[in-house]
Amino acid sequence: MNSKHYSNIVIGAGSGGMTVAIGLANLGKQVALIEAHHVGGDCTNVGCVPSKTLIHLAADYRPGDSVEAVLAEVTRKRDALREKETEEVKQIENLTFIQGKAAFAGPKQLHVTGPNGDVQALSADTITIATGARPRMLDIPGLSANRLLTNESLFDLTAPPRHLAVIGAGIIAVELAFAFSKLGTQVTLIALDPRVLPTYPLEVSEAIQPELDRRGIVTYYNATSDSYDETTQTLCVRSGEEKFPLESVDKVLLAVGRVRNIDQLNLEKAGIAHDKNGIRVDSFGRTSVPGVYAIGDVTPTSAFTHSANAQGRRVVQRIAFPWLPARGPEPLFPTATFSDPEVATVGLSPKQIAEKCHPELVRRLRIDFKDTDRGYTDGVENGFILVDVVRLTGTILSVTIVGPRASEMISFFTLAISRRISLYQFYRLVYPYPTFSSGILKIADTFMRETLPSLPRELAAYLKYRFAR
Repeated sequence: MNSKHYSNIVIGAGSGGMTVAIGLANLGKQVALIEAHHVGGDCTNVGCVPSKTLIHLAADYRPGDSVEAVLAEVTRKRDALREKETEEVKQIENLTFIQGKAAFAGPKQLHVTGPNGDVQALSADTITIATGARPRMLDIPGLSANRLLTNESLFDLTAPPRHLAVIGAGIIAVELAFAFSKLGTQVTLIALDPRVLPTYPLEVSEAIQPELDRRGIVTYYNATSDSYDETTQTLCVRSGEEKFPLESVDKVLLAVGRVRNIDQLNLEKAGIAHDKNGIRVDSFGRTSVPGVYAIGDVTPTSAFTHSANAQGRRVVQRIAFPWLPARGPEPLFPTATFSDPEVATVGLSPKQIAEKCHPELVRRLRIDFKDTDRGYTDGVENGFILVDVVRLTGTILSVTIVGPRASEMISFFTLAISRRISLYQFYRLVYPYPTFSSGILKIADTFMRETLPSLPRELAAYLKYRFAR
């Protein structure tokens, strides 16, 4: 068995892994980047890039256009980017690309099995784990493999499904349900959850459900997929004691969560602490083994490309500049769902707010886009900005946006929460007119209108409830 030592090894060439490997290489550090499948990871190959391409093309689709051409363009753009990134990685100075599957043989020792079955032993001063996640699978009796889709196979379709059953009610399920519905596919959404996008505030579900209904997407909640009849292409849905046969279902998309890719890493041989929530790390990605880091889906706090990328940058800082302070929590990770309308959030969850603040200390503010001039000109009837703030101080705790360009607007609030910019400062900003961001000014206006006329009462309430629990 060949053996070689590197200064730094990164396992996984997805968003987080590429950030660490390229970042260190650009700083003059020697890096080996190990990838078992394709460069670019989920984002380039089976996630963000193909899904957002599909969503974009579906938005412009008109009846009579070729759906096959749309699907072919999604695959073409995905493959082109994959090839470009693969060639670029191989040309980066100080970076060695290794195709293979890695597993730990010791705290900083790896065995890497190549495509041809050859095994080489590698060791390093630092190792970063960025192996991502894969779709969670379900067993539906009678459903054949050629009818089953996940995000890993969906973007290789050459023809659209006639009737697509989507199992799940989360981000992936909702985005793809909207996209295929716009392409003319009959879509049915089935979920164990009681509502669509259940991890978001209830107001989000109340806004998205009518849009699903309007597009003819039939939804079944508190329901399971009981069985599939290949002869009649009938999917049986069960909700309690009731059964609902869905006819002519030619494809079933599973979107019921993700499984971290840590089960084949032999973490026990390295002594790396982990549990059902993933690899245990601190706010700079450090595991229980000095010199070993973990980022992205394999950790408890990251489930998105942008969060893996952010974690990767912090790991680069620790490895390349160990003398810099390593204090403070992870940065805020906003979320974005590219449904129709878009949904974006940032800040504390309702549970975290309840643990942190007395209910009387929190004020919820809401502005509907239909009440803004840009909402009027664009005919936006469904969408809002929802903000939870501390009364009197205007400190922002959480923000939810449903509406056009929600994914772009949320960064404004991410900065505000990170830097503790209050609604008083929002009030003094000047916003271009007419824009959807003018809704932010309306939020600040509402806060000022409710706070300033009753400052003594607001101060008394703040002092009363600030430390009450």
